[in-house]
Amino acid sequence: MKLNIAGRLHPTLNLLDEGCAIYRRHFTSFVAIGLEWLTPIAIAIGVLVGNAERIDANWLVVIVLAGLLLAIPLALYLIGGLSRAAMAAIDGRTIDLREALAIHPLGVAKAGCFTIIYGFMMQVASSAVSLLCVCPVYVMGLSASVFFASVDSDSPLGITALAVFGLLLVGMYVLAFIIGGISYSSLFYALQPWLVERLRFGEALERSVDLIIFRFRSNLVVWGVSALLVFAVGLSVSLAVGVIVPLPAFLLLGAESTVAQAIASIAWLLGLALVLPPWFIWMALLYRRNLAARSGADLTRRVEEWARAVKVEG
Repeated sequence: MKLNIAGRLHPTLNLLDEGCAIYRRHFTSFVAIGLEWLTPIAIAIGVLVGNAERIDANWLVVIVLAGLLLAIPLALYLIGGLSRAAMAAIDGRTIDLREALAIHPLGVAKAGCFTIIYGFMMQVASSAVSLLCVCPVYVMGLSASVFFASVDSDSPLGITALAVFGLLLVGMYVLAFIIGGISYSSLFYALQPWLVERLRFGEALERSVDLIIFRFRSNLVVWGVSALLVFAVGLSVSLAVGVIVPLPAFLLLGAESTVAQAIASIAWLLGLALVLPPWFIWMALLYRRNLAARSGADLTRRVEEWARAVKVEG
């Protein structure tokens, strides 16, 4: 059983390791692409925070709504730029920032339509799965409350029951966390045909659905593990950058200073620019690997390598 699990995880670990190696080799280019699209957001946040007291409440609502509308295309440009850069790195080409960021607005519009539809479907699916996980815990919680009322909480039985219930509760939250991570990873994976290929709407939709279903179980493993890694590393890096960078400003200007708050917001965005690229590199690698296997290119390559090896031995 252990060997079987290790065998299933081996391709996933290789993919994650290859993605980290690509990120290390092209660190500057990936961070530059991330900052290219996060800089306007940082400037907007700084201006908004700095003038928050002067802006009327009605205008503030309008600005926030406009920002939410612009968030989708900006996020798609970020995903597309990092994914296209990852494809260039996978092919062994030099990452051209202009080429990576030159995404046609029509392609972004089509990807946006797909994102809204796919996001809605994933929200329904993840909510249903989460509900199936949460309901039993609530039932056990009600049963546990009745049980604790009749049992001494300081007794060994009461302590054991409380510990078991606590572990179940933690497991529920971890499972919900994993489900959310899988949703985001699958979305970034499904967006690859829309942002790195030049396909018609129907062709891109067909390829996305086809490659989501293809090797679905192994895809789930990659989606979940990659999301957990990004969340774990991202939380620590974002906390470090978001706390250490603005700390001098808070000490000099005070916590109520709008300048210090703007610097803190920009620091958090800088942390995102550092931790997000591996996520899109992994999804690009998974897309390229599954596309090659689905189209038969991977089998053709293996046959050619086998034929060359036989020829050399002969």
